[in-house]
Amino acid sequence: MEKKIPELTSALREKDGVHIFYLSEEEEAYIKNILVFILDGIKNGDYIFIVENPRLTPAIYQRLEQLVTKDELKSVQFTNNFEFYWSEGNFLPVSIIEYFKAKLNEATSEEKFFRTWGHIEWGSGDDIEDEILLYDKSATQFISENKFIAVCAYDLTRVSAGLQEKLRMRHIYLMEDDRINEIAVS
Repeated sequence: MEKKIPELTSALREKDGVHIFYLSEEEEAYIKNILVFILDGIKNGDYIFIVENPRLTPAIYQRLEQLVTKDELKSVQFTNNFEFYWSEGNFLPVSIIEYFKAKLNEATSEEKFFRTWGHIEWGSGDDIEDEILLYDKSATQFISENKFIAVCAYDLTRVSAGLQEKLRMRHIYLMEDDRINEIAVS
């Protein structure tokens, strides 16, 4: 994955924006992959916006501090995924896209390419598949219109088979802990 992620993002920088669906099973592989994504963004001078679980962020940040300079670290912004996706008290796609617009405007004002990684989670009792699909549709359109790279990461064990299938149908790329594949859209 250390070569695959940079190769893919390099090829996709000139496209109309790409929304990558990531299903993760293993936390250590997940952390390594997000680090590769961030390091590739730093290498390319990108504006990097990470929406991550507050439990994982310290581990990611600590490893990142060991790999980059303090100045390079300034190009990476972390935000709490629960606060981000649930800022209105529930999962509202319109609010989430508005927040992304603000971050994209910051990147644009700095004349930087924008890339984002969002770890999407919800409570065990929440039935939000319809909202996730609505958000995914809105996000894909927004990403395409604004030509940036976005990874939407999910924990495999938390995503039903039905939701996985629907999300696969909406993305061009599927990333897993050890591979990235183009999805054949029917």
